[in-house]
Amino acid sequence: MAVIDHLWFAALTRNIEDAGTDNLLNLTINLDGGDVVDSNVAWMLDQGEAYFLGNASFAPFDTAALTNSSIRLGIRGDDAWAPEHVFIFGHAPRTLLPLAIETDLDTTLSADADEGHLSMPLRLVTAGNSLTVIRRVLLLVDTSSENDADTDSQIQLQITAGGANVLQQIVPDTPQSDQERWRANWYFLDAAVPFTRGDVLANGGITLSILGDDAWLPESVLVFGLDTASGRPTTIVPLVSILAWDLGWLSTDHTEGKPSIPLPVS
Repeated sequence: MAVIDHLWFAALTRNIEDAGTDNLLNLTINLDGGDVVDSNVAWMLDQGEAYFLGNASFAPFDTAALTNSSIRLGIRGDDAWAPEHVFIFGHAPRTLLPLAIETDLDTTLSADADEGHLSMPLRLVTAGNSLTVIRRVLLLVDTSSENDADTDSQIQLQITAGGANVLQQIVPDTPQSDQERWRANWYFLDAAVPFTRGDVLANGGITLSILGDDAWLPESVLVFGLDTASGRPTTIVPLVSILAWDLGWLSTDHTEGKPSIPLPVS
């Protein structure tokens, strides 16, 4: 297994009335009857919006004793929250490690028992390897807080593997604040052809592009490969892990940035 010294929490709130909350969310991780993580991870989660936050306020722990009931997400008040997707991943030596995920949720968290549950378990997910077959990807992006970092131009992700173009998709318009300044976004993108990380490393690559001249500056860009074409994945493969973007601005106006930037594969 692996020792985790940093955690990240990513979530997308359902786009339904009153799905958002002003209350704090709390993450606990229990190993052998004791909490090794007990930390507030989010607040002010708006309807239809994504959230992304790192957390290192805990002592490093080994994942060997984790079970499907070890990781729980709770709420600190009675302003109910309705999540759609929740993903927890951690940093282990030299890599990011997927830990738990729930997708397409139909549950509500609230300290008011008439509105929902106080907490919910997050089931474990297996970390894939270079042989895991990937059928779609999860793209998590966080736009910089710098002035004019946001964009109205379209963003595109392209993946080649084994010499073939296996994914080329414009990031869709969603109810989220897409590529807005200081905002996180969650996107599922379908692969036209299943592929592996090994194929990408051997004869391929991953490229992020902008299709207009309204420049964009990300803060974080993460790409994960998922083993299922729909529904909850059982295995997740880290593909791109840029937590502090330093590759410059994107723009088709060459005086402002680059139209395409190759991304380092994890």
